[in-house]
Order: sequence, then structure tokens, then C-alpha cells
Amino acid sequence: MAKGKIISDEKLLQSLLLCGGAVKVAAADLSISENAIYKRLREPEFRAQYDSLQGAVLAAAAAAMVHRMDKAVDALAAVLDDENAAPGVKVTAANYLLSHGLRYVETANILRRLEALEAQTDERG
Repeated sequence: MAKGKIISDEKLLQSLLLCGGAVKVAAADLSISENAIYKRLREPEFRAQYDSLQGAVLAAAAAAMVHRMDKAVDALAAVLDDENAAPGVKVTAANYLLSHGLRYVETANILRRLEALEAQTDERG
């Protein structure tokens, strides 16, 4: 590893995001020490940039998943509706629909409640 090698914020952010936040991988990619990356991550401005970009990446991934959810539900429903599907396959499809559907409903409910609490907090001051 090069001692004292200066890496731009943009290059470090790009490397961290491309390797999913794996400091060890980013350090090897950039030929710098892991400690150099951890030091930068402790800087509030850099950390805010990283968190913002990471949030944008996650939001894009979530949007892509939401875009495909209807097809996934339709595929599971088709298995349930298929008279020729084996009973075990139907049970598995039903289990996926119920467990993931319940988690989705719970998460949506929690988010609604959180938004209401945040709105109340904003109104108070």
C-alpha cells in the first residue's frame, strides 16, 4: 500500500459504493490502507456524502424491486391457480405470498405510523 497516497473523495466514494461498502475491498482497489478509509469515514462531511450516495443506491434498488413486485406476485398466484401444480409447490407459493405479504403490510404500517409521529413532532416545534 502506498504511504500517504491521496485519493479524491469522488474516487473513494465510487470504490466504496461499487464494493458494497467493503472497506477491505475498496482499500485493495485503491492501493491504500483500510485505516485511511476508516479515517475518511469518520470525517462528518465525507460520511454525509457517503450516506447520501448509499441511500440513493438503495433507493434505486428498492424502486427496481417494487417495479417487479407485481410480476412476482402474479407468478406465485399462477402457481396457486395451476391445477397441475404439485401440492407441495402450491404450499410453498402460498407460504411465500403469506410471509412476504405480511412483512410488506407490517412495514407499510410502521412507515405510516412513523410519518404520523414525525408530522406531530414537526407541528410541536
